[in-house]
Parts: sequence; C-alpha cells; structure tokens
Amino acid sequence: MDQGIAAALAGIAGLIGAGIGGITAARGARIGAETAARATSLQVRDQATVDHEHWLRGQRLEAYKELLEAYDEYAIAASNVGRIFDFEITDSGSEHGRAFGQSVTAFRRAYFRVRLVGPEEIAERAFQLRSRIEDHNSCISELGDALLGRTDCSVAALRETEEELRLGLADLHSGFREEAARVLVQPSAVTHEDLRHAN
Repeated sequence: MDQGIAAALAGIAGLIGAGIGGITAARGARIGAETAARATSLQVRDQATVDHEHWLRGQRLEAYKELLEAYDEYAIAASNVGRIFDFEITDSGSEHGRAFGQSVTAFRRAYFRVRLVGPEEIAERAFQLRSRIEDHNSCISELGDALLGRTDCSVAALRETEEELRLGLADLHSGFREEAARVLVQPSAVTHEDLRHAN
C-alpha cells in the first residue's frame, strides 16, 4: 500500500474517530445538562414546599390565636351578661349586651378563618366549639327573655342548661388548644401535588 493511501485512510479514520468523539461529547453534555436541570427543578420544588409549609404554619398560628382570643372575649362578655342576670352588675346592661353580641360575631369570623387553614382535625374541633357557643348564646338570650317575663320558660331550667353549656365550652376550648399545639409542632404533610393544586 502506498503512503498516500495509508495517509488518506488514517485521515478518514481520524475524522470518523473525531466525529464519534464529538457526538459522544455532545450526548454527554446534553445528559449532564438534563441532569442538572432536573436537580435544579427538584431543588426549586423542595424549596417551594418548605416555603409553603412555613407560610401555612404562620397562617395557622395567627388563625388559632385569633380564635382563642375571640373565645376569651366571648367568655368575659357572657360572664358579664350572667352577672347582670344575677344583679351583680346594676347598670342598664346595654354596653355589656353590645359587647356580648360583638364577641359572638368575632368568634364566628375567627372560626371561618380556622376552617380555611385547617387541617381537618382542627377545623372539626373549631366547629364543635362554635356549635357550643351558638347553643350557649341562644340559651343566654332565652334566659334573658325568661327573666324579663317575655316567655313562659323556666328560669331555673335555663340557668341549669346555661351552666352545662358553659362547662362544656371550657372542655371544648381545652381540646381545641391542645389540638392546635399538636398541629403547630408537627411537620406539615404538604406534598408537591398539594402545591400544584394551590398554584
């Protein structure tokens, strides 16, 4: 074989080798870029999950705090109305009656905020507490009407019912507080699927 043909064959082999090497390098670069992009995407998604969990925990803390404060306002206002019924407070009671009505409204508003941020088990506790407050509120209204002679209901029976409801409120309040504390310290179960639905 003459030297010219050998050189041409060597050149062709070199070009083929370079072409294969270039294709392999390009393929490796593409795979590397795809791997880096996937890793970045997962990192961004994981950070979004952490950020969302942090935000949600803050929203829950504020909502639970608002509900507990609203409960305290309700308990004080209801106690003042009870003291009027027992003639321990001798003013007209209109200011206390207004405060009582406002405390019921404030509790309802706080309850709906808790329902929004959840989770379901805390929303259920809040629902039980709200239901008992609504019953207690109705009982106090009925007791007021009975004391003023507007109904034939037994004052003694209504006082007994009011006391039972008040004691039940205290138990439900404690249960809500305990469940809220548990929810706030446990890690959130927010998933990537939850984030996809939220956005």
